Amino acid sequence: MKKKITSIALVLCMLLSCVSVGCFTSNAAAKNDASVSASSTSSSVGANDYGLADNVQDGQILQCWNWSFNGIKNNMQKIAEQGFTAIQTSPIQTIKETTQNRTMSGSWWVYYQPSTFNIETNGQNACGTKAEFEAMCEEAHKYGVKVIVDAVLNHMANDGDNTISRTVIPDIRDDSSCWHDVSRNSWYESRWDITQFCMGGLPDLNTSNTKIQNYAKSFLQECIDAGADGFRFDGAKHIETSIDSGFASNFWNNVLGATTSYAQSSRGITPYYYGEILDGPAGSNDKNNAQNILNNYTSMMSVTSNNVSDDIRNQVNGGNAQGAARSDLTYSDGSAPAPSKAVLWNESHDTYANGSSSGQSDTTLKKTWALVGSRAESCGLYLARPRSASDQIGTASVTAWGDKEVQAVNQFKNSFIGKTEYLSSENGYAYNERGTEGVVIVNCSGTSGNVNITAKKMAAGTYTDQISGNTFTVSNGRISGNIGSTGIAVVYNPKPAGPSASVTPGSKTYKTDTLELTLSYKNATSGQYSIDGGAYQNFTDGQTITIGSGLAYGTTTTVNVKASDGTTTSDIETYTYTKADPSAVQEVYFDNTNYNWSNVYAYIYTDETENAEWPGVQMTKGSDNIYSVEVPEDLSNGHVIFAESSTSSNRSTPDGEDGLGLNGKNMIFRYSGVWEEYNQQPTTKPTEPETKPTTPTKPTEKVLLGDVDLNNNINVNDVTAVQKYISGALTLSTKAQTATDVNRDGIISIKDATCIQFYILGVDGNTGSTGEYIGGETQPTTSAEQPTTSPESYVYFKNTSNWNNVNAYYWSVENTTMTQWPGVAMESVGDNTYRLKYPEGATYIIFNNGSSQTDDIKLEGANKIYNNGSWSNYN
Repeated sequence: MKKKITSIALVLCMLLSCVSVGCFTSNAAAKNDASVSASSTSSSVGANDYGLADNVQDGQILQCWNWSFNGIKNNMQKIAEQGFTAIQTSPIQTIKETTQNRTMSGSWWVYYQPSTFNIETNGQNACGTKAEFEAMCEEAHKYGVKVIVDAVLNHMANDGDNTISRTVIPDIRDDSSCWHDVSRNSWYESRWDITQFCMGGLPDLNTSNTKIQNYAKSFLQECIDAGADGFRFDGAKHIETSIDSGFASNFWNNVLGATTSYAQSSRGITPYYYGEILDGPAGSNDKNNAQNILNNYTSMMSVTSNNVSDDIRNQVNGGNAQGAARSDLTYSDGSAPAPSKAVLWNESHDTYANGSSSGQSDTTLKKTWALVGSRAESCGLYLARPRSASDQIGTASVTAWGDKEVQAVNQFKNSFIGKTEYLSSENGYAYNERGTEGVVIVNCSGTSGNVNITAKKMAAGTYTDQISGNTFTVSNGRISGNIGSTGIAVVYNPKPAGPSASVTPGSKTYKTDTLELTLSYKNATSGQYSIDGGAYQNFTDGQTITIGSGLAYGTTTTVNVKASDGTTTSDIETYTYTKADPSAVQEVYFDNTNYNWSNVYAYIYTDETENAEWPGVQMTKGSDNIYSVEVPEDLSNGHVIFAESSTSSNRSTPDGEDGLGLNGKNMIFRYSGVWEEYNQQPTTKPTEPETKPTTPTKPTEKVLLGDVDLNNNINVNDVTAVQKYISGALTLSTKAQTATDVNRDGIISIKDATCIQFYILGVDGNTGSTGEYIGGETQPTTSAEQPTTSPESYVYFKNTSNWNNVNAYYWSVENTTMTQWPGVAMESVGDNTYRLKYPEGATYIIFNNGSSQTDDIKLEGANKIYNNGSWSNYN
């Protein structure tokens, strides 16, 4: 989906609509990616086209280390062609410092120091924006590729070892209950230390804390909404389980349970989870309990088997075929996961970055991949090495992962899902027989050569090496043939892809009397179709049928198709076609009453097409400030985003969300924010006049503008009173009418309600004269609920420490880079007092002189002064 950026003003406008005229009820179309879910029981047309595994555990993951989301997206077809079931991104959380224009080797670690639990939005991430991540996920799903997000839930960023970074959001940073003892590092011999203290100087979160668990759940759900299909959990070993004696917690049960339920209900998928468990879950002092702890992890996720993976690579590199053919999955602490819960690699980003594997050749890595990537039940993880460690973060490169040997191994694994394995070694060859019809052979001591090894499982017959094309035979219990120059042979006879059926055009609304459909099938010898649940009839590939004759307008015809190759029958594919009145015109409307945009554009689109380039087609202004535009026939069931112009940030749909769903109907976006079907009649107006004259503008008694109910407060009750007055449901006294006309135009209208709403929310420049007094002697309000802004809104600081200069460093949870340390110089107003224009959007502030500083202070509204540790009103 194509998306644009939402303006703060419009978001506020929608929020105000919720406050004053009822909840915002936009029915923006939800993403539906169930067909490409990560569930072990799901399938997709895209995955079938490339022979990919339905379940990530059965397939292979390409770790797109430090790649940009756009780079991954642009390589998606190649990734699918190579047989990778999933891609894995670098962490996408907000990080403590920028990775823009920095190198892979120098800054990859920054991604493992997050400042909060949300997808990065502040522009620091060289991998890209949230919108680009969503677009990447959408592209992946077209090819049947799943998306795995590397999630950092155990710890947060530091400012040097064993310190909590100032970039960590205050709600976590300033709450001591959110942290373990950050002054201590883990002793890896003790399970207690591993889970309760810092990992390499990184401040360790108290993952038993409900607040931390809720943050983690919220983040994972945000990723699911954006298109993620699963997660790798960094440092999973360092988060306690529910059976850790004396320090157990329900973190994993709560977080993964909630995330799984959310994914199933929102997108119809079951996420794939795997955790980073290095050297086993327990230290040497806890070996007796290691298997029980590991079993607790694997009851909820798969785990990395690093000891075995690294040992196989080292054995291959050393030419030891017997050692390379090891089949066990044992950790150094003696525990071992079941094969169906193991993730094996040829190298990891850690072994590459720390140098333990970076010096080994691509030849060694591909040979290692042949052995670990051909395993029966273990998932394979292939690190996409950069061309150079000095490449900038974000660079996406087709390196050895794109080679033919890797493709052949992946396609072999995908072809033998559910088949047994048997690892052996002989004559310098390590090999893995799958079922009785395939074998992957690695020459650990060289490259090409004649193979003559014992067949432990392979049935007699003639087979083809899918890398070199050479013929291999199995006869008299021996496998023989010539291995090619790569030193790898992937020997089997691939079976053709399964049958599938389709209809062209796909589901649509049509305005002709009849509609011609073309029925097709692939990898099949016959096809069948059914109309509206009737009996299935045979069709030939390319056959046409006609629907619609004699049907009433509005009638929907359902066409089901399936295909067979004589042995296997495909899943049924369903298409719907709705007949529409050719004289009827579908239109979409926008009520510009509240927004007052200079122009209104409608960007209407589907996944395949759009009505025009962004911002779409300019709408026509009609009566009552309602704009309209006709919807093209091929977009009748698409989505729409309203915008003011191509350069303005004003738009109708929040960033990262689909446009509003048209559903084949005439729809209107009301000024109140409601999205609903529209009968093309003028907007219903109140029976009472929408505007009413106000009383004289020079009252003899003091009146607080905006205080409609005259209780010396300005709050949402005053907004409600304005609306009730406009609709005729309330009468106002002369004084109240004067207080209501906050924009001083002589009438009372919805514009006055809007000014008051903006005043309550603290938005400068849109409040009219709200908060000012007229008539009598002006005095400040006395209620505890003070107005939060005024036309001149400042924050003040009493310089009791007598600093020579005063700076204000401010930020919000969503934007930690609003200022650069030490912030903005404040203006002296005398009496050792300094002021700063109230920073819109900021929620926290630090006053400082560049060296000395206050603690982090939560802003409490405009026209307040901070004096000796507390806020008070500034008069």
